[in-house]
Amino acid sequence: MSSNRVLTNIDILWRIFEYSNSSQNYHNALVSKIWSNEALSVLWRTLDSLLPLLRLLGPMNLVSKQDELPYYKYERLIHSENWVVFRRYAWRVRKIEYDDMSPHPKFSDSVFMDIIISSRTLSGVELLPNLQRLSSDDTPLIQKWLPLFFNKSLSALDLQASGSADMHLLTRTLSHLHHLCPNLRNLSLLTKLELDDAPQFNATLSSLPLLNEVELSTSLLCPATLSTLAHLPHLESFAIASIDPDEGSTLRVMPLSDAFSSLRTFSGDSVGFRSIVSFLEAYEPRELRSLVVYSTNAESHAAYQSLFAVVASACPNTTNITLQSLLVIDFEPPIVDPSSTPLLLTIPFHLLDLTLLVLSCPPPLNLDIGCMKALLAALPSLHTLKLIDEAGAPTLPLSALSELAPLCPVMRFLTLYLDTRHIAASAPPDTIFPCLEVLDVLTSPLESSARNVAIFLGSILPPKCVVIHLHHGDQMKWEPVVDFLPLIFELRAAKQGRSDAITPPEE
Repeated sequence: MSSNRVLTNIDILWRIFEYSNSSQNYHNALVSKIWSNEALSVLWRTLDSLLPLLRLLGPMNLVSKQDELPYYKYERLIHSENWVVFRRYAWRVRKIEYDDMSPHPKFSDSVFMDIIISSRTLSGVELLPNLQRLSSDDTPLIQKWLPLFFNKSLSALDLQASGSADMHLLTRTLSHLHHLCPNLRNLSLLTKLELDDAPQFNATLSSLPLLNEVELSTSLLCPATLSTLAHLPHLESFAIASIDPDEGSTLRVMPLSDAFSSLRTFSGDSVGFRSIVSFLEAYEPRELRSLVVYSTNAESHAAYQSLFAVVASACPNTTNITLQSLLVIDFEPPIVDPSSTPLLLTIPFHLLDLTLLVLSCPPPLNLDIGCMKALLAALPSLHTLKLIDEAGAPTLPLSALSELAPLCPVMRFLTLYLDTRHIAASAPPDTIFPCLEVLDVLTSPLESSARNVAIFLGSILPPKCVVIHLHHGDQMKWEPVVDFLPLIFELRAAKQGRSDAITPPEE
């Protein structure tokens, strides 16, 4: 009796079916009425295409014509009984997210015309009443028919228009958002083309006061659009993306006061540091906490300095900084000006709230003990430090970690390119990283014996810390180090236990 109650408990069934695959849930749906309802809800909750939904309204043919992509169309008109079947499943759909790894089915315009004509008897009824997230890169669908699937529950819309997109049609489509999707919070719109009606687009943005996260391509960002975004009251996350990494454009900004007052996360994907600096200088988002920039340029030492300086000035409470620039592969070792200031020493040390710092493929860092100590002493709150600079030979000795450990009271994740020559037999006492969980050595060459490296690391790392490395080529030499570390930790614990037993308690 109790097992029957468990197997008919909706909450338990939902948990079970969530971890079942589509094939298993298909069979689960055949067990009983209760199982069927819950299994079908999981099956239909997230779709990677509109095709399963549209097939509920009638049989479809795949039409192939010369010089055209194959597309689907209905064999006949949609009947009223088809709508009964459609509504039985449509209310279960919460997300439609296209899979980037597989080709997407195309549909004739007649498919959506048939839906419009046939659904006239359903006046006021939303096709997908519980749809919360919709993503699509089907440009004709986005331009013309997307409003068919809008509803008051929709909170996230992710669109990528490519090819011969008609920006006038797209802008007109988006103009329906404010009355069909009043609760929209997340909007992503990526395209190479520029808007032909920026005022209409800006009016659409300003009519969506609940927008919390926005991602737009640089082609859509004129000064007026940025001004509109700057005054959205609840905008906490803003991302700029460039569809064309080679465009090399700089944002056109117009300085404003009290702009982006609630912005906490700002990111740029395939956008140069110069654009990010222009944005931060113009708008000074004082509440910014997280900055993430992936540049397709080989950013210079001066570009990094400029970006750090403007962050310290405009966003002094920033806690997370992730910067990545283009890696330039050069077979000659980088030429370093010995009189230049190391990049790490240009980081403004009054960013006291900084907890995460990631620099990937920066100009040569030329790490040494002195600059690392200065950085860690000035930024005591860092729990994640990733310095991914693998150009040339490593300059920071592995043995320096024993001197850095006391300066890392809360460090959990550390990534460094290390020189493993001249390893000390063990570290001085009380030089253990207290909280470190992961030490990533990247492609650091192992130039000392694995035994010596493991013994040294075992004396400075906490027992639960994991050492990771790239698993190919010469980096496989690190495998014995990783395998030997647990034994080192056990021996250290045993030695510590004996020491505690011998030492008499203080009176």
